[in-house]
Amino acid sequence: MNASNRKRFEYLETELLQVASPERASQMKAYMRDQFDYLGINSPQRKEISRFANSQFPFQKIGDFAEWMSTCWKQPYREYKYICFDLGFRLTKKMDADWVEFFEPYIGKDSWWDTVDGITPHFLGDLLKNKPKMLRTKCEQWIESDNIWYQRSAHIVQLRYGRDTDFPLMCDMILRRADSKEFFVKKAAGWALRQYSKYEPDKVKKFIEKNTLSGLTVREGMKHITRTTT
Repeated sequence: MNASNRKRFEYLETELLQVASPERASQMKAYMRDQFDYLGINSPQRKEISRFANSQFPFQKIGDFAEWMSTCWKQPYREYKYICFDLGFRLTKKMDADWVEFFEPYIGKDSWWDTVDGITPHFLGDLLKNKPKMLRTKCEQWIESDNIWYQRSAHIVQLRYGRDTDFPLMCDMILRRADSKEFFVKKAAGWALRQYSKYEPDKVKKFIEKNTLSGLTVREGMKHITRTTT
């Protein structure tokens, strides 16, 4: 680890341990089905620590973030992964398309919805937004993967695109996994539809009515439409 990253890490480690809560850690672990260990630090506390770390120990070079994320991902406590998001989301404007290949494997590393929902819509979504051919290529690769987190990523990568969403691509991805039995895949498909329905409710409603989708996908996809019409 380079000197800048080491100083930031040492600061964070000290601060996180000072506010760690074993009781909250147990609750957080239980919420995540006992799969991951936590220090027990709530989101506001963690973000405040991250903000100070960023102001005191900013990344000297954008390339330093790769080493930083690799180091944090190896730590035993889940909060370190969340800190990668706290510090990294603001850096995507300085990153080029080569970073897609860096972030992509993290979809499948120590994965659950909490990490995937940070990596994909933010890091990868931001990097792929103005690269339609690359976006389609990646989505097609992910949706055909045997890994459900890559399948989920094909659905949620455009969540932050708003009216710029490639709706035909979204629909294509949803239909390719319409028969999925995986909760996190079906939920993601509905989430994508719900998000886009804030801009094009008629298109989303017609798509849902026209196709055979899981009940979960339909319920999620129709939430905003139902709320605004009742």
